[in-house]
Amino acid sequence: MALALLLSWLFTGVWITFMKAMGLGKRVRQDGPRAHLAKEGTPSMGGVAFLLAAFLAYYLGGKDPFLPLWLLGLGFALLGLLDDLGGSFSRPLKAREKLALQGLMALVFALYAARQVAYTPWPILDVLLVLLAVVGAANAFNFTDGLDGLLASVAAILLLPFYPYPFAQTLLGSLLGFLWHNAPKAKVFMGDTGSQALGAMVAGLFVLTGKLWLLPLAAIVPVLEVLSVVAQVLYFRRTGKRLFRMSPLHHHFELLGWEEAKVVFRFAVLTALATALAFGLGGGA
Repeated sequence: MALALLLSWLFTGVWITFMKAMGLGKRVRQDGPRAHLAKEGTPSMGGVAFLLAAFLAYYLGGKDPFLPLWLLGLGFALLGLLDDLGGSFSRPLKAREKLALQGLMALVFALYAARQVAYTPWPILDVLLVLLAVVGAANAFNFTDGLDGLLASVAAILLLPFYPYPFAQTLLGSLLGFLWHNAPKAKVFMGDTGSQALGAMVAGLFVLTGKLWLLPLAAIVPVLEVLSVVAQVLYFRRTGKRLFRMSPLHHHFELLGWEEAKVVFRFAVLTALATALAFGLGGGA
């Protein structure tokens, strides 16, 4: 964990310098909170740095049964990188394009996972459950990544119950190293490169440890974030009005007057409570 933290801190710092030298930065939504316009041009795709740090620490420091999760993470990271680069140079991937590629990668992992752990008497149903969990988590984590330090904090807490595993240790350490640079005011964003990979890998870890049923409760913040987007769209189509001041949910609280750091802190506390409750009910890690 210490090695991953140190490497992530170093790699992320180098990545920030590189992105600034290349003149690549995040494009901020013009229809988002006004306070976020000041973040225009902030280096992004920081997921490249902390994921590389985590894998190197994992490879050098010890193995566990979860090496296939790195292949899953690599696939989603490359997809996120493609989307990030599209947003910087031309256009991001269309939703249906992204969903199709996510589904294909999740299916490959689900076929593997269904041979390792069973959740139902029917393997085909297990495959479907895992596929939905991975794709759902990748997108829910992506929606959560909208405030400085929010997703990294939430993901770090979700990894804590799995601390005995080198996979969780190195990924947790790399997130802490990234948070050093991502604390408000963030010097770098993880981008889709990091958020999609994190979602897929965390979901995969829950799956392979037999804890899939705990994921919706433990990951309550990403679940609420994605549900807020769905509810906002459906409500607006039906009534022509907004259910929330803005979605995802963290923007709603910002527009209610909560400071960005306060939203991050309270969502992290909520995640800690939900994770503790989930694993308490589920008999521990």
